Amino acid sequence: MAPILCLEVALSLMKRSLKDSLMRKVVQSSALSLVLLSACTTVPVKTVVPAPVQPVAPVVVEPDLVPDEVVKSDNAESIATDFGLIFIDRDMTFTGTLPCDKCPGVQYHINVYQDGKFEARREFIDRNVVELIKGSWMLDNRTLHFTSQRQPMPSFQFASNQHLTLLDIAGKPMVSADNKTLSRRDFSRIDSRLPLLGMYELKDNEASFTDCLTGESHLIAMTQHHMPMMRSYQTNPGINGKSVVATLTARKSPDNNDALFVDKFDQFWPGATCPSQAQPAKIQGVVWRLSTVSQIGVPQKLNIRMMFDQNKLFGFSGCNNFNAGYQQKDNQLNVAPVVSTRKFCSDANFYEQQFTKQLQLADRIEINQNKLQLFKANKVIIEMTQALN
Repeated sequence: MAPILCLEVALSLMKRSLKDSLMRKVVQSSALSLVLLSACTTVPVKTVVPAPVQPVAPVVVEPDLVPDEVVKSDNAESIATDFGLIFIDRDMTFTGTLPCDKCPGVQYHINVYQDGKFEARREFIDRNVVELIKGSWMLDNRTLHFTSQRQPMPSFQFASNQHLTLLDIAGKPMVSADNKTLSRRDFSRIDSRLPLLGMYELKDNEASFTDCLTGESHLIAMTQHHMPMMRSYQTNPGINGKSVVATLTARKSPDNNDALFVDKFDQFWPGATCPSQAQPAKIQGVVWRLSTVSQIGVPQKLNIRMMFDQNKLFGFSGCNNFNAGYQQKDNQLNVAPVVSTRKFCSDANFYEQQFTKQLQLADRIEINQNKLQLFKANKVIIEMTQALN
């Protein structure tokens, strides 16, 4: 076919093809035109193949850009702890036993309140020492500081949301083989019962108690546990109507109205006075607590106590009440046979028997550095300290 004619035919077909492009793809029409043109010329035509269209991948949001749902729960707080964030937005309870010098340990119960206050019960095991502490707290990053006007409290660090680690005076975690951690428990109130020694008095059926250790005075609530104490006072002509030293276990009113609730009454100590740390101790008129007998340490929870009153000594030997006559000339001592009640207590009778036996063997008595010591043949057989509760 002549080139001119071929070109006219090709153009005509291209026009028709353009009309048809309204219904077809442009790419297909262009390819057909190129085929026709290549047939009408001797010049080779380079075929252009359109690049394949790559599919577009969906946009994926990185996980750390997705905000977590805020859940008010202990689990949510634990997650926050992993990033060093501690929030005290609820009342918390931590308990545990920490090591102690010259005692089996110190039992802690700490309540940290979200309003910035705290309460703590600290009991020195085997020392018969219980402290109730109140004050305020401050959280510095992960370090929890306690401030109290009376007894000092150590600082702790949140090892996690569930554990407090004891810090030393430099504010560093204490490294030791002993446990230094308090664990979080379900919230519970502080046990406010305390062993107390103080002056008891009953006037017009209104009883009062003044704590020898703190000097605080309280009215005693008329409860079932106080009634035996009141009857014992009223039926004893030697103390009725007088102020007398008494030992008991009691708790203060949670309403802060100075009322005292007796949980257990121990006994009265006629002729005794409140102990004085400022003045040297005297043998008579002081309630003494047993520390050792025959060089054996005595558990303080047994509360073995004794008092010398003129020509009579009396007290509590861990299970039974006892009394005996005695004679003293200078430091020489002679104790008559001990008379006691006859109860049996499996955890106390060994110490009780040792104590009453050695007491009757004593031949000399001295006070050394506020310790009462009883000797047999120049050997210490009994050692006692002033009872503060």
